[in-house]
Amino acid sequence: MERNPVRFAFASSPRRHAAALGLAVGLGLPLALFVLLCLRDLIAVLTRSSPELLPFLRIALPLPGQHGSEAAILFQGWSLSPAELPLIALSSLAAAALLLAALGAAVAFLCFSVQARATARLRARATEAILASPPGAREDLRALPGLVGQALTRMGSLAAVGIVVPGLTLAAILLALTMAELAAPRLVPVIALLLAAVGLARALLASRTAARRGLRRADTAATEAGLRDLIRRMPAVRAHGAAAFERRRLGLRARAARNALVRAEARLAYARAPALALIVILPALLIATALWQGEAATEADNVLPGALVAAAGAFVLAAALVAISLRLWNQYRAVSPLFRTIAETLDALDPRLPGDRSRAAAPFPEAGALVARGVGAYDPGSGERLTGVDLALPMPAHVAIVGHRGSGSRALAALLAGQIEPTAGSVTYGGIDLRALDSAERARRIALAGSEAILIEGTLRQNLLYGARSGDREASGLAERIAILKLTGLDAFVYERGLEASVDPEDDPATAAAIVAARRAVREALAREGMARLVEPFDPARYNHQADIGENILFGEAVSPAFAQGRLAAHPYLRAVLEAEDLTRTLVDVGLQVARSTVEIFSDLPDDHPLFETFSLFPAAERGYFEDLVARQPEARGFRRGPAGHRDRERLIGLALRYSETRHRFGLIDAALEERLVAARHSFAAMLPPRYREKVEFYDPSRLTAAASLEENLLFGRITQGEAGAEGRVRSLVRRVLAEQGLEPTVYRLGLAARIEAGVAVAGQGQRAVLGEGAIGPRERVAIEFVRCLVRRPDILVVGLSLDDRKPDEITARIERLRALRAGAALIVCLPDEATLNRQAPFDAVLRVERNTVVTGDPQETAMVSA
Repeated sequence: MERNPVRFAFASSPRRHAAALGLAVGLGLPLALFVLLCLRDLIAVLTRSSPELLPFLRIALPLPGQHGSEAAILFQGWSLSPAELPLIALSSLAAAALLLAALGAAVAFLCFSVQARATARLRARATEAILASPPGAREDLRALPGLVGQALTRMGSLAAVGIVVPGLTLAAILLALTMAELAAPRLVPVIALLLAAVGLARALLASRTAARRGLRRADTAATEAGLRDLIRRMPAVRAHGAAAFERRRLGLRARAARNALVRAEARLAYARAPALALIVILPALLIATALWQGEAATEADNVLPGALVAAAGAFVLAAALVAISLRLWNQYRAVSPLFRTIAETLDALDPRLPGDRSRAAAPFPEAGALVARGVGAYDPGSGERLTGVDLALPMPAHVAIVGHRGSGSRALAALLAGQIEPTAGSVTYGGIDLRALDSAERARRIALAGSEAILIEGTLRQNLLYGARSGDREASGLAERIAILKLTGLDAFVYERGLEASVDPEDDPATAAAIVAARRAVREALAREGMARLVEPFDPARYNHQADIGENILFGEAVSPAFAQGRLAAHPYLRAVLEAEDLTRTLVDVGLQVARSTVEIFSDLPDDHPLFETFSLFPAAERGYFEDLVARQPEARGFRRGPAGHRDRERLIGLALRYSETRHRFGLIDAALEERLVAARHSFAAMLPPRYREKVEFYDPSRLTAAASLEENLLFGRITQGEAGAEGRVRSLVRRVLAEQGLEPTVYRLGLAARIEAGVAVAGQGQRAVLGEGAIGPRERVAIEFVRCLVRRPDILVVGLSLDDRKPDEITARIERLRALRAGAALIVCLPDEATLNRQAPFDAVLRVERNTVVTGDPQETAMVSA
């Protein structure tokens, strides 16, 4: 990879770079010259009082030692009257301005397209290096994303104009010297000297500014770190009375940083002095040079005001471009070390990147033997290594690898699948070295299920089909996927996620109607089997004892955060309903009783105790607030006035809304209060303003609730909490009814459509099927990895998963089903011990791994393995 960022950007799109530079210099320079000549001639009109004809765009080049009248005429131009020349000059300037704007837009488009291609090329190079890197390069890869991110951040405009601006700067300097020569030859050395002075002053100013900026960043970081450290040490400061010591320590650090900044500011002030001096000296020196004449000078040698202004304008343009070039140079100096490090990292990771490979990958053989000769290898994933491995396995066959954890069996599985490369010897399939095969084709034809799945953002189905080609995806229908889920043990997990999913009746009306029909079937089955008491249905006219007060008033699902449980107590509409039903004071009292009882019950338990986390109605972070509120508020009267009292009442109402008599049993809800809460429910629904109607979906026995989960729609109620085992019995009945109604595939389909997000589990309203990565345990991850391999239908399936944490009967059953599925196809499976091997039907070959090598076993079992 190119180590120079500018050359890297040029190589990304050389034609566009050349086009941008050609347009900027080839058209921009002549247009700038035309503008300056128009300005020169326009000013000449202002300084001439005679009605004589004036030259327009005349170019005369005086040479050193010649008088003005002897100057060579390069372009005669036109002679115009003082009345015509301003009109034509201004029209020409307007046209030139439009052309310059169009030219600038075209050059900018080319430059930034070059920048986009350069950044895309850098990302692609990094991506290809990561994808093509061997397993042992994982540590080298850790620093690469940070380096690439820093390079992309710091490159900025360097990739876009790193060549165009220096080229324009040289052209502008040439233009400045040319305009000085056209005005008077004696101005040329002065302009050159002034441009050099401007460049040196800007370079000095830039370096001092960068030094001061670095000191300020360091001082800011040190101040933040010092204050954070002081907060951490505050218990020790209070315990030992060390405030004076800490104050002196931080004061000394601040003084040292302040002195360093003062010195940097002084150096920056000294650097600004030449720049300020140049502001005064430049015009004076330019005008003095223009006014100076030798003894033999004539009136024709005078520098005309228009020519002087044109030369000054060209000088200003060149000086500005010099300053921009110096800024780009500083940017180049900051980015170059990063690019060198990135290039060295990429070259070390894989010298045979896709763009640089000298030979094409070998075709994958249709059949053959899997042979290892004198192989040594190290698996960075398991930490196992192998030495002196010699074997030959004719394929297809069922092969068992027996070895305890750490023996090298997992490394052997990864080696035979081509997922780790041998450090000595070679592994071939059908006579072709596995390293010579295309890595993607090799992974598809020889699949390794060797670890927990690394999840991607998307649906569970997308995670299961990760890496599968479109043909494999289309061939594996829902029925086959369900069979694979049952084989791998992932079916219960997917089924559960399907029950937690929601169905939109507008998108899938047939499924919605089938769920409503299944709801009736569930109620009938509960009644038929004497289990109706286990589910308390949602009845608009009755209080549901399994739900809390807030859920009873809402009697539906919140579609937006406006009516979410955490915000319900503060919602102005709900507060208005409570006031209208005279429930505000009642709920404040209930909340206060809940807070008092909770504080008393859990007074001796720490905040992180499981009982507190399970049964408390407020989180541990709010425990101190409610303890203080209970202490200063013995009864629900005389609340503080103003915002503080309003906050106390709101928090207590929120506590009451989360209270359930069945769950918490504080004896705070009687039949009379239940009737008042049901009346509030009806008022809430009847008076709901139109702007809030789409934010709540009320329960309706005759239709599906789109915001509720599938299980909640089927039950249309809550499982009774007062009877042991009720939840398991009800869910078993629901599954049976779904099977009878033919809805089991629908549940699996909804479960496969559940989305997976990075981070912790999330369960927002209307997103019940969204899973956080933390919600999927190790066993599920292992099963997902297994499914990914089975869906691809590989020629050889290598199972290197850890099975020693499962029950023996479960291991035996799983392997039997796997072997039945792979009948007639190649299978290599790792077994934890000899006992597991003895419970299986005989394998075609057995490889025993001990002490990092393959040892000879029973001749009958290893007849197919030839050294």
